[in-house]
Amino acid sequence: MPANKPIRRSQLISPWGVGQMINFPKDESLMVAGLDLWELKFRELERSKSLDEFIVEEERLAKRLRVKNFRLPPDFRDNILEKTNQFLKIPFVRFPRWHYCTNCGYMHKVPIFHHEKPRCLGLPFQGKSCSTIPQNKRRKLIPVRFIAICPQGHIEDFPFEEWVHNGSKCTDTNPIMRLRAGRSSGALSGIEILCSCGQNKSMAGAFNENALQRIGVNCHAERPWVGEEYEKHNTQHCPQQLRVVQKGASNVYFSNVRSSIYLPQWQPSVDSELINILEKNWGFLNDGRVNDDFDRKRFMLVVMQKLQVDFDKTDFWVDKLIDAAKKKIIGYDAMPATDSEEFYRKMEYDAILTEPGSEKQDFYVSKVKVDEYTENKIISKGFDSICLLHKLRETRAFTGFSRWLPVDGKALEAKKDFIKLGASINWLPAIVVRGEGVFFKFSEKSLKEWAAKKEVIERVNGLAKNFNKTKLDKGQEARNISPEFILIHTFAHLVINQFSYECGYGSSALRERIYCNLEFPDEVMNGVLIYTASGDSEGSLGGLVRQGKPGNLETIVYNSIENARWCSSDPICIDSHGQGPNSCNLAACHNCALLPETCCEESNMLLDRAMLIGTLDNPEMGYFNSI
Repeated sequence: MPANKPIRRSQLISPWGVGQMINFPKDESLMVAGLDLWELKFRELERSKSLDEFIVEEERLAKRLRVKNFRLPPDFRDNILEKTNQFLKIPFVRFPRWHYCTNCGYMHKVPIFHHEKPRCLGLPFQGKSCSTIPQNKRRKLIPVRFIAICPQGHIEDFPFEEWVHNGSKCTDTNPIMRLRAGRSSGALSGIEILCSCGQNKSMAGAFNENALQRIGVNCHAERPWVGEEYEKHNTQHCPQQLRVVQKGASNVYFSNVRSSIYLPQWQPSVDSELINILEKNWGFLNDGRVNDDFDRKRFMLVVMQKLQVDFDKTDFWVDKLIDAAKKKIIGYDAMPATDSEEFYRKMEYDAILTEPGSEKQDFYVSKVKVDEYTENKIISKGFDSICLLHKLRETRAFTGFSRWLPVDGKALEAKKDFIKLGASINWLPAIVVRGEGVFFKFSEKSLKEWAAKKEVIERVNGLAKNFNKTKLDKGQEARNISPEFILIHTFAHLVINQFSYECGYGSSALRERIYCNLEFPDEVMNGVLIYTASGDSEGSLGGLVRQGKPGNLETIVYNSIENARWCSSDPICIDSHGQGPNSCNLAACHNCALLPETCCEESNMLLDRAMLIGTLDNPEMGYFNSI
């Protein structure tokens, strides 16, 4: 009987993308398979002519990631483990392969494509055994919690047989392994692995550095999510060192996601229905060039299929679509294929400030002059402009993952190749969310004067040193950190907290998108977008834009700054020289500036509210105090 294991579509982008293990109820652990198995499902949808609803067009992001388009993760709520031709119809494999019986400790290594959870075989061996229990009443095996990973992203089962025999294979033809836990201690020394040959060894020391290398076990470059197993495919050895971890550890998987705010490519007069048809069938318009060589008859067939219109009305719709296509704004053709995040965001930054789009499109911005915010002078002095994003569409694409460290140094193409086998797969999984937002553009003049202060530079340099020390210790490149970035980032956190308090939004429903020049100092950006982009109705109720209008926003900004002047952990928090992960925050803790990690682009690091309100000894160091 197929099991139903529902999972949200957005979770297959993050945190459970390709190569991640998901712990389902009843102690079942499955790993999301590679894009090759996804492609098999999509081919079935293509044959049934229902693939179009899964295709996502985002031209700017597609050019950046060098793919044709994106596809929504298939909705597999029905028959999620349906078996077809000896493989799982949906993208899951079984990992870890080692399972054990919680009654007798019997261990069994199952194939990655095993359909059902195995039951204990009840093999007789010394000690407690399930051999006397009827087969249909024996317990189902559960996955072990020990696995091995390497910084290149490979993953494999913990080598229990080699561990017990100190690097050698058992002399028995078919050895029986057994796991006994909690006999003498709750620590690793209380977990004992026994072999039918008589050898046994506890798990003590398994997590030590070079623990597996000492017994001659190296990384086999296994990728079970695409079916690459060392035993069957003899994968090449990887030079990286294996690390033993628990399968639920936070460093087992880091999802890499690229996001994009949709920018309008069409003149405001073009209807959204026409835009949707054109974007999904732009290839039929001679690669975006409507000219004398345009295949009109071929496009007529597409129109009839997509719009389901009568033949006598097809000419009318084709003329309408061609006229709309000629109103496309040529803006992406000259964009270089670069993965630079700052270059990419500069396009969004400039677009927001020029107020493009309309109510008919998925991007609609209106700018409010700072002089209209008259209740207090904070906005008029501290910011150049406030933009209200009445409508926005964000596409979040899964590009790969890393293990052990969040950044593994792989190039984009290497990341994409790592999650698939087929070179012909020219798409990536993605989701689309819609919402609204408020954009703050800081005063360039005031910001430049403030950032040049000696005490500000010294404080930021100390924070940057703490942040980069960890990166350098891990062999990664140091990152440039500026006072402007710390200020804008911390301001975003404080305003999100205040929006949540004033408007009733859950803080996890709001996100930040920082626009600051760190990589290219000549391309000046000093802004932040606070927006809702949630899959539910909370992101589309209009409340955030309403709070951004004059008469409301002044109070929110004022209260966020005033509330930052006192934290319940002060004076410890405000006088801190480093707190949080790797001391990458200064005056910022859970009582004042931290947010749910889904809101923050920097994993709650690089925060310091003293950048806004100064320190106890030097309040004038704060940006809003100085203005």
